[in-house]
Amino acid sequence: MQDSRPNANIWGNIITCAEIAIGIYEIVGTNHKGIMMPKKMAEEVLPQNVIDMAEKDGENLCFVDDFSSSIVADELIEQGIVTDPEFIARQDALKQLDDADIDTGFETFNEIDFELEIDKSEDFER
Repeated sequence: MQDSRPNANIWGNIITCAEIAIGIYEIVGTNHKGIMMPKKMAEEVLPQNVIDMAEKDGENLCFVDDFSSSIVADELIEQGIVTDPEFIARQDALKQLDDADIDTGFETFNEIDFELEIDKSEDFER
């Protein structure tokens, strides 16, 4: 009988593994990072199209790509299953990185104008 430990065939060497709710783990491994949860629980709380994205591991489902693990995390937080404030803060931070409306503080530059400015400064130094 398989236990509920993360499968190295899926995750690789486990770097971190934190239980974010009873039986639900946030895992970072050398091969993948994501969320592992019992299949029975996933079937109760997640849409079938999200479940179909998971890698099956015995009685667990492993969401190992950024898209599916983000959907799962959002759903678990929304339903109040995961209440870990650190996990919620990380998910909020990741959403902000994806939000184009949030100013990152970095200015973009036009490479052509930048090259022209370099050429002008080289001419000036001569």
